[in-house]
Amino acid sequence: MDIDIVKDPDDVKFISNVIRSAWHSINIEGQFIDTVRSMIYHGGFVIIAKENNEIIGMSFSYPGYRNGKTYLYSHMTGVIEDKKRSGIGYMLKMKQRELALNYGYDLIAWTFDPYMALNAYFNIEKLGCLSRTYIDNFYGIMDDGLNNGLPTDRLVCEWYIKDFKKPDYNEYNIINKKSRLGSYEITEGIEYNYENPAISIPYDFQEIKKNSMEIAMDWKLRLRPAFKKLFGLGYAITHFDKKTSSYIFQKVDLEKNIF
Repeated sequence: MDIDIVKDPDDVKFISNVIRSAWHSINIEGQFIDTVRSMIYHGGFVIIAKENNEIIGMSFSYPGYRNGKTYLYSHMTGVIEDKKRSGIGYMLKMKQRELALNYGYDLIAWTFDPYMALNAYFNIEKLGCLSRTYIDNFYGIMDDGLNNGLPTDRLVCEWYIKDFKKPDYNEYNIINKKSRLGSYEITEGIEYNYENPAISIPYDFQEIKKNSMEIAMDWKLRLRPAFKKLFGLGYAITHFDKKTSSYIFQKVDLEKNIF
């Protein structure tokens, strides 16, 4: 018999079997609701956006702790499909920031898919976050509509909500070559340039994935080491240029990376 913390994200899937057996529960959704209620009571924030008495957006977060640092971990923020790109997500994050400041936090963190350009722009450029950490297959293989079939690689987003200002940028050098294979963007090779480096991702990764899982996987496998190499050399993602769909890397004067 071994008792230990979970290290393999795929093991989390099997916890649901224990929940079903221990609580004689068929409805795992009910257990999720119970978990969210517990988060509210024990210091988490569950925020909703309502319009005409209908809940159309939500965000929930809870205290996090790593390597001696306490922060707010934002687990989920989402808006119903027909209200996306309406500014509601931004309003939810601003409310989250307000609450976090009131509770004494100076950092909010979360993870996001490195290959989703809209999310990258929202997190890095619009909110003003940065990233210094790339995690392979963070959630294990998932079967939802956005992640099905591919490893769930994630960037850790760091949102410093008090007195941090990111450096500006002018020119940058994209280190991965992009070209087209039919109607798809592909990435072919990497030439490291450490003078204002940048990594370019697809404009629409979901469209690539929908039509060619092989090309989608190739993007992840080729760019994983590039992200990690630049992070390992002390660079952080500080900006995202949506014109070229590129992450811009710079060195920043910031506390040690806890992630």
